[in-house]
Amino acid sequence: MAAAQLVVLGLVLLGVERGFGAGNISTSMLDVGSKTRLTCTLDSSDTAILGHRWMKGDKVLQEDSEADLTTQFEVDTLESPGQYSCTFLSKPTDRTASVNVKGPPKIKAVKKSEHATEGETVVLACKSESFPPVTQWVWYKIKGDEIEVFNNVSKNKLVVSSETKTELHIQNLVLEADPGVYACNGTNTEGTDQAVITLRVRNRLAALWPFLGIVAEVLVLVTIIFIYEKRRKPDQVLDDEDMGSAPLKSSGNMNDKDKNVRQRNAN
Repeated sequence: MAAAQLVVLGLVLLGVERGFGAGNISTSMLDVGSKTRLTCTLDSSDTAILGHRWMKGDKVLQEDSEADLTTQFEVDTLESPGQYSCTFLSKPTDRTASVNVKGPPKIKAVKKSEHATEGETVVLACKSESFPPVTQWVWYKIKGDEIEVFNNVSKNKLVVSSETKTELHIQNLVLEADPGVYACNGTNTEGTDQAVITLRVRNRLAALWPFLGIVAEVLVLVTIIFIYEKRRKPDQVLDDEDMGSAPLKSSGNMNDKDKNVRQRNAN
């Protein structure tokens, strides 16, 4: 009797660990025109389904409160490669399955153009969120019909890559040699893709041109003011002399009147 009770208790504990309502989830993919339909089906559930959630990585794409044992999500075929997950929401635990959609990589430039000054260091970057991840990155410079491939031993250039991102570090930029169009190429088991970045390099004195322009404008303005003042100065002096002579004439007239008055008094 004691042994039987132990067996029953063990089965109860096992059921708690596995969770009541456990079931298997099957997944499928189907191309429908320009869309790819992802489907998840739960074969059985002893607990109520409270809804469904679709995610790509950490981003929630769709969520509902339906109680069906099947859930679907459609994505653009060109945008579909990646790692998706479907979750059947229930209590006490949710049930989740992964849906991996394979496809060639989609390479994107972090910035389509970069500007820097000679002597500086610039970083060109590309990224990919494709599945399966990129296994090989290649950087090169496009020179008309020719290309120049870079690696970690290339002069003043360093390549740093991971599965989802690659960077080309160009140190001590040279004005004559480094400007141009660069390309990052990514390859996985399903195909290859690339993105291009335009690099423009400024002369190290370029930052001084606005300042020199302001100085030139100030010099021109000062010169104009100086010439103007120089030309109008003689007229000012002449006006001052005329104003100074007026009292002298007035004083002379007053003296003549005084003499006439004295003469009349003497007579």
